[in-house]
Amino acid sequence: MADYNSVVSLSREEFEQSGPSQAELDDETKSTKSDAVDIAKMERLLDLRPGMLAGDEYYLERLSCQSCGRLLTMYDFVFTGLVDASHSKSLIVHTFVGNKLVVNEPRRIRCSACGEIARHSPWYRMPQSYGCRPAHFE
Repeated sequence: MADYNSVVSLSREEFEQSGPSQAELDDETKSTKSDAVDIAKMERLLDLRPGMLAGDEYYLERLSCQSCGRLLTMYDFVFTGLVDASHSKSLIVHTFVGNKLVVNEPRRIRCSACGEIARHSPWYRMPQSYGCRPAHFE
């Protein structure tokens, strides 16, 4: 099982260069930003007090489930981390609110509504601390 203590942090400059621009994050045709309802669902899934993740921004490349048509969000990403990657809630919470700047390879995610695994590995981004590094950003 992955451990947050073994995660290596990037410099702020490396982190900023590793993902989509703010303009791309803000473009609703390219990304989905989690709203308050989605963030509250993530908090419940991670056994956090209400409001613990509020105030941060959570983006996922705009992607709909090919099976049920639902728009995927960071909630699905968290769900996938728990179900498929066997990450502990603690690892996910520390990654989201810890002091390290983390960039991983994109991963396929599972729709939390129907269970279908996306054919495409979307990028994801939390400008404050976490994201993935799609090939077109290298």
